[in-house]
This record gives sequence, C-alpha cells and structure tokens, in this order.
Amino acid sequence: MIKNYALSTDKKLEPSDTLTNFTHILKPTREEIGQVSEYFDFPFDYLGGILDDFEQARFETDSHDNNLILLQYPATSEEGEVEIFPYSLIWTKDESVILAHNHEVEATDVFTRTYDLKRYKHQIIYQIMSQMMHTFQTHLQEFRLHNKQLEKSIKNSTKNDQIIEMIVIQESLIYFEFALKNNKDVLQKFIAYLREEDEDGWADRIYDIYVDADQAYTETIIQLKLLENLRDLFSNIVSNNLNIVMKIMTSATFVLGIPTLISGFYGMNVHIPGQAIPWMLLPIVIVMLAATIGVSWWLKKKDMM
Repeated sequence: MIKNYALSTDKKLEPSDTLTNFTHILKPTREEIGQVSEYFDFPFDYLGGILDDFEQARFETDSHDNNLILLQYPATSEEGEVEIFPYSLIWTKDESVILAHNHEVEATDVFTRTYDLKRYKHQIIYQIMSQMMHTFQTHLQEFRLHNKQLEKSIKNSTKNDQIIEMIVIQESLIYFEFALKNNKDVLQKFIAYLREEDEDGWADRIYDIYVDADQAYTETIIQLKLLENLRDLFSNIVSNNLNIVMKIMTSATFVLGIPTLISGFYGMNVHIPGQAIPWMLLPIVIVMLAATIGVSWWLKKKDMM
C-alpha cells in the first residue's frame, strides 16, 4: 500500500495523488517497490530490505545522492509476541522522504505535526525516527510492569505458567538488545555523515535520538538481568513449594496411618483383648485420637509438618 502526501498551506501533510514531499509505504509488493525505486532512481534493496524481517540496520548513500537509513523497530507479530522488524527511511535527491515498513506501527504523530517548508525533510525524518524509538520505550515499560506482576504471582506458584511468560519476554528483550545495539551503530554513522555535510544542527537532533536508543539499550540489559534472576528465583520457589507440598502430604499420610493401623488390629479375625466388652469402641477411639494428636504435635515441633 502506497500513500502519498504533500505539504499544505497550513504546513501539514495531506494526501496527494503524486509522489511529492512524503510517501508512506506499508506492506508493499515487489511490484510497488520496483515502481517507487524506478521513479526516484535508487536501488531496489533500499525498500526491498523490509521484506526480510531479519534485515540488519545500515546506512547507505548512492551515486545519485539518495540516502537510506534502515533501522529496526518493535511491533507485535501475528503470533501476538513483540518482535523486531526493519523499516526503511529514505530521503531522495529531490527532497522527498519515504517511509517503508512491513508491519503495523503507530505513526499518527507524523501527520499531526506542522513542518517548515525549507526544513520539512529533516523534521519528518526526525519525527519518524523519534516515534519509532518511542515504541521501544513503550514496550520496555510494558515489560517492566509485567515483570512486577510476575514477581507478585510467583510466591505460591507450583505451575509453569509464569516461567513460560518469562521466556516470551526474555526472547523479546534479546531481540531488543541486538536491535538497539545495531541502531546505535547506524545512528553514529549517520551523525558522522551529517557533520561532514555541515548539518551540525540536524546532527545534534539525531544525537538526541541516539541518547534515547542508548538509554533503551541500558534498560534492556537491566531488564534481562533482572528477568534472569527472577527466573532463577521462580525455579527455586517452585521447587521449594513442591517440597513443602510433598512434606505435608507425607506427614499427613503418616498421621492418618495411625488410626488405620489401630483399627486394623480390631478388624482381624483373631482374638483381641477387650473385643467382648460392648463399650470398648470408646477407648479405642480415644487411643487413636491421642496417638494422632501426639504424633502430629511431635512432627510440628520438628518442623516436619
């Protein structure tokens, strides 16, 4: 899907029928990529890279002064998990900006802002990169809250539901770690390029995004370590809870075996003292209760129950 936008008189992006100021490409076909690449005269893989979900981040400039910065951003996959996908951000020799990605992402802020007619290219690129980086921080905050909930729920857990959730979050955080590291490397190259082109003002703004990426990277590392510790703690708690349950079950079986043993003697088809006494049942019950209570007290005292 290709949507074209042009700057209106009120300095906002409005739909257009031609490839002018800004082009938003979502889930394109190879034919659509070929048409846009041919129109702007840049390599096919500038846009084609987004078709590969495992495409690595990179920065390139071709011989026609078309520039590509391909970065990675988080989005929810079809399986409902948070994964990392590439997006292409291109600014052409004709001052057009192109955003292409193959998975849904929130980008409404790009269309609600106003842009300077002379600097709209820089402003749009900054806005897109800033919003894409914000998605990392949003998901990291969600992971942090989810981990807090897991900490509260594992105290009495003997099931594997929580550890499965931890594995899913840990997998996403590992993707985040490598994606943010690659994004940081590309942003450094991009900043160096801008400074060579005497675009120090724009380079400073991109550096702000680099700082956000670095903070998100640090947060990811911290959450990975905390989650790893939480998984170890969870495994220990589950094992300990299972041991407690087995201890209680074993003690209960032992205690319940006492009245069973005593009553079993009086169920045997042999002569037993007192079997001819009509009221003998009461002493037997008293003995069983006394023995049961006494053994239970002893097990409790020894912390075996």
